[in-house]
Amino acid sequence: MALIQISNQSSKTQGKKSTIRFTQSICPDCNMILDAEVFEREGKVFMSKVCPTHGETEELYFGSYDMYKKFSTYWVDGKGAHAPNVIMEDKCSCPNNCGLCSNHLSHSGLANMIVTNRCDLTCWYCFFYVKKGLEGAYMYEPNHDQVRGMMKTLRSERPIPGNSMQITGGEPMLREDIADLIKIMKEEGVEHIQMNTNGIRHAMDPEAGREVRMAGCNNLYLSFDGVTARTNPKNHWEIPYALDTCRKTGTTVVFVPTVIKSINDHELGGIIRYAQKNLDVVHAVNFQPVSLTGRMGKSEREKYRITVPDCIQRIEEQTEGQVTVDDWYPVPSCMPLTNVIEAFSSKPKYELSIHFACGAGAYVFQDADTKKLVPMTRFCDIQGMLELFEDKAEQIRSGANKYFTMLEVVRKLKGFINKENQPAGLDLAKMFGNILMKRSFEAVGFMARQRSILRNDALPRQIQ
Repeated sequence: MALIQISNQSSKTQGKKSTIRFTQSICPDCNMILDAEVFEREGKVFMSKVCPTHGETEELYFGSYDMYKKFSTYWVDGKGAHAPNVIMEDKCSCPNNCGLCSNHLSHSGLANMIVTNRCDLTCWYCFFYVKKGLEGAYMYEPNHDQVRGMMKTLRSERPIPGNSMQITGGEPMLREDIADLIKIMKEEGVEHIQMNTNGIRHAMDPEAGREVRMAGCNNLYLSFDGVTARTNPKNHWEIPYALDTCRKTGTTVVFVPTVIKSINDHELGGIIRYAQKNLDVVHAVNFQPVSLTGRMGKSEREKYRITVPDCIQRIEEQTEGQVTVDDWYPVPSCMPLTNVIEAFSSKPKYELSIHFACGAGAYVFQDADTKKLVPMTRFCDIQGMLELFEDKAEQIRSGANKYFTMLEVVRKLKGFINKENQPAGLDLAKMFGNILMKRSFEAVGFMARQRSILRNDALPRQIQ
């Protein structure tokens, strides 16, 4: 296997007055690994790198420096990961051929398995489909034994055995044996299974939707790019029927809009409102800013590129301030909750330790009377609660009685919640207490049934 060439600049790029830090990146033309500078300019965060062959490349990295500073306070290294049958080689070239190398500081939070590269659509921004008759094209579909082998590898990962799987493609529902694959995953001990899908087969063939639900698929990760046929031509007409199938089969749904500047970034508020109308089945919206890959020109990259803060700012504008930029926290902000549960259990626990710039989330409830969105920050001191979790985790690690300490955590939860502002019918302290005491997917699932999560991830669909 050919390795990616690495360029070590003896003198790192200087001249930017507001340098934040130095890191590594790759050349968009030749994939050479380069030193890179992350810097602030005019309230935004950019990245610059210099390739000896293709020159300097400067890209918008994070659309708000203020948000970058806030999110960076939650930066933490995770446990890392390894699997017994994956060899760690010192001479690997991350990210070209490394697998689970020592540079990976987080375990598999949500593993992805490609079960096919076939698709019944040809979305203009997607790079992941096979076109019949195209020279060099091939079909990839692992058989049952291969799927079982991959599940064993996932479950053998340490220190946290993989327990959550996303089936993706291509379009997974094109496989007639998709229910059998899901059963294999369940047999191998995977607890949470969700499917990345366009929902067309769920709309056209409700029985197929019932079969995958009965096989063990908990959730649909449903592509939904907008509320009009213009922004979402791929499944605009099918979405209501797909949701109806999910309703009848007890399948929960996460809307997954691929957000592209100048294409659908004006409909983020509309997507949230449509999720509200279907709150009985849609439990989250996961906005994914498009990732620009391949040899796209700079002008096109600037036309389509949108970052996590850009999406968050548009959501505030398009929800008339019901969800503001201050309501969002980066994914690793939940680490203190993991830490206190881990300290109590005395064994490694599932954690979300991804880089702070990779995604953000906001827990949002709907007021039963006004139908307005009520972010959790309106009635809960989230920062205070996180500090409590971290403090009590340290006390347990230092030898305090873990049972008394955990009871104290549960008792103090009510002090962080303003009951006057808490939506009617909601008991957040009880919900968190349930999670702390049960420490299971079922407990988190109960919370999911009570709210909607808005998420913004930099792990998206791609334009080549």
